[in-house]
Amino acid sequence: MQDDNVLVVLKEILNWTRASSFHSVKSLLQEALPDAKSRAAFQMLDGAKSIEQVRTACKMSPNGLIALAQRCTAMGLMEVNGDKKRSRLFDLADFGLIAEEEKPETGTKK
Repeated sequence: MQDDNVLVVLKEILNWTRASSFHSVKSLLQEALPDAKSRAAFQMLDGAKSIEQVRTACKMSPNGLIALAQRCTAMGLMEVNGDKKRSRLFDLADFGLIAEEEKPETGTKK
């Protein structure tokens, strides 16, 4: 029963934190991702795709994409998961920073 109360309080804290941080996170995303290409690459870095897959789909240089991923990780916008893949922590659609038609192809071509 006490665990249920703690969970309720933690969920409420999470909701308030999200609400109070929305504008600052959006500003940080806009600063780190100034153009459509960097936003598309960020959106694709979801922990499931490799750097090479994202680089090819977004037509970015290897060094450019690695630098973007490292910068976003340093800014707290991404994390490195157990497989050493970078994973974004925010969905740009939630902040109105990427439209559906701007999202790159995520499927593989055969």
